[in-house]
Amino acid sequence: MKQSGEKIALFVQRYKLLRDLGQLQVEVEADESSYLARCCALLLQDPEFCLAWVGRQEKDNTVTPLFIAVKDPAAQHECQLLVHRLALEPEGVSPAARALATDRHVVCNDLADEANPVTLRRIAAASGGRSCISWPLIHDRQKYGVLTVQSSRAGAFADAADLDFIANVATAIARALHLWHTSTHLRLEHDFNCEIVQTVQALLVSLSPCGQILSFNPTAEEVTGYREHEVRDRYWVDVLIAPENRTASQNEFSRLLRDGHSEVNFQAELETRAGERRIIDWHGSIRPDIDQGRVGLVLFGIDITRRITENQALNHALDKWENIFTAVLDPALIVSAEGVILDVNPATMAKARRSREEIVGRGVCEILHGGRPPGAVCPLETLLGERTSSNFETELRGLGGNYLLNVSPLREYEGKAGAALLLARDLTEEQLRKAEAFRAAQLASVGELAAGVAHEINNPINGIINYAQILLDSGQPETNATFLRAIIREGQRIAGITRNLLDFSRKREASPEPVDIPALIRHSFELIAHQCQLDGIALVEDYAEPLPPAFCNPQQVQQVLLNVFSNARYALNQRYPGAHADKRIEIGVAGRGRDKSRSLRITITDYGTGIEHHIMDRLMDPFFSTKAKGEGTGLGLSISHNLIQENKGNFRIRSQLGKYTTILIDLPAAAGGDASHA
Repeated sequence: MKQSGEKIALFVQRYKLLRDLGQLQVEVEADESSYLARCCALLLQDPEFCLAWVGRQEKDNTVTPLFIAVKDPAAQHECQLLVHRLALEPEGVSPAARALATDRHVVCNDLADEANPVTLRRIAAASGGRSCISWPLIHDRQKYGVLTVQSSRAGAFADAADLDFIANVATAIARALHLWHTSTHLRLEHDFNCEIVQTVQALLVSLSPCGQILSFNPTAEEVTGYREHEVRDRYWVDVLIAPENRTASQNEFSRLLRDGHSEVNFQAELETRAGERRIIDWHGSIRPDIDQGRVGLVLFGIDITRRITENQALNHALDKWENIFTAVLDPALIVSAEGVILDVNPATMAKARRSREEIVGRGVCEILHGGRPPGAVCPLETLLGERTSSNFETELRGLGGNYLLNVSPLREYEGKAGAALLLARDLTEEQLRKAEAFRAAQLASVGELAAGVAHEINNPINGIINYAQILLDSGQPETNATFLRAIIREGQRIAGITRNLLDFSRKREASPEPVDIPALIRHSFELIAHQCQLDGIALVEDYAEPLPPAFCNPQQVQQVLLNVFSNARYALNQRYPGAHADKRIEIGVAGRGRDKSRSLRITITDYGTGIEHHIMDRLMDPFFSTKAKGEGTGLGLSISHNLIQENKGNFRIRSQLGKYTTILIDLPAAAGGDASHA
């Protein structure tokens, strides 16, 4: 009886929660964030629920937490950090991500199960949750996000009644978000329409049921040459229709009114006050005249004469482009973002010794390089994905020679976005000399670069000289030890600057091989483990099983890892000079792609100082550093970015000031086989 009474009480309480959620919908128009906060707060009134959060689905299928509520206020900060951390993990790791990917709810009846991700278990430990459910927020086939609720009871979402309750909650929230988005869209559309009425470059004319002009907008005045007061109460055909067509237009207007049509569309020639002929495309809406209880007509006219002129100019430009594209003596190709050839000029066909039909629709790598070995990555396809202009020398076997290849992104091509223009210039003797001159200029710029860091080296050199002189003049052993340490420190600083400068300017040849990434990470961390131990920094590892080996240069990747570890250690020591629970470096590795074997993603996160948003775009610039003067050269991230790109990978940074910094490193997977790692 007691258990039955508790179930009835819980049912009544949840019914009230659903009612309160329904009442909140009238407030959603004001503030979406406030609405979600109140929804989560209401859910935590349930005695079993200890955490609730709502996330938004991004275009890349990741989840961005919008609001997080925890019943225990002391756990609020930690749970917020962990939920954001969980959202950064690879696709399909969290229940929320899986729910959004499958459009179905996901239940985890035992959060303490070691099969769950480490971050999910840490969230449960902080909030007191023992089970959870993630439900996609979908209304009218539109996906708005996902709702996640944790319960303090294991297996809390195994009953149909519990699932029905969460389903009703998710439905209410999704409906409210739909109303908010719809109302926002309608409000913006209304404001936009009002602006159009005031500024639109089209004729707007309202007519009485008898065909008398009631209003005449400024564009109508400009096109016709008549002022509004001159045409008001005049018959519309006498102003808007050429003389020879007025009778027929009036008869058609009368017929439409008589037959009860609500819309009218027609084209007619207009004669302006100056006698100029214009072609107007008219669209009319028949409506009740509210003031007089009669039927009237609103006409919206577009000057097709202007459009025809513009179309003629556009066609001329297209013809000019086609002529230039055809006349270019060098091979030229239009390639889609997916690497498919859309168009070629005659020079390309001549060099490739193929017809247009044999080239268009084929892969750019197949035509220009003559195919590629299994597992290899075409550099052209990588450049097309980056959407940046570039020039480089390369052998194009499909065109029979060495070429200077220019890749330029196009805004669009035949209505399609993401295309690029490839122009291949045959490296003749003259062009080879130009290329050599260009390389000489590059070497000269490296010299200028070295001169630019000379002042960074002068200061430590002067420090070494001064400390050495003091050491020579002092006879005190303790003083000697102090200055010896200073000499070592400054010498190491010079060595670091010189080493980074050489790494930045040196041309490297990547020698990729299959690499066990977890083993490489552990070996790299062992090199700085002693320093991290002294600083009180812990390493937290989370590796998916099984993992394929990466196809990369292990020495170059290790250099990147050591640089990232060094930056993370610096940020953690800056924020936490002493011991702290968040003083840790979290490392995760997971496979990507449909079968998790296309590439590997290394995720390295520290909860140090974070990075200001406005400087994120400058982090890869040479000699730019967020460290204090004298503590860094500003070359580490530039070198790391270049090394990963040389290994056909991607290097990205995500950060929030005062919260975290995450480095995302994507490397291609080696073809075939899993890496074995301890």
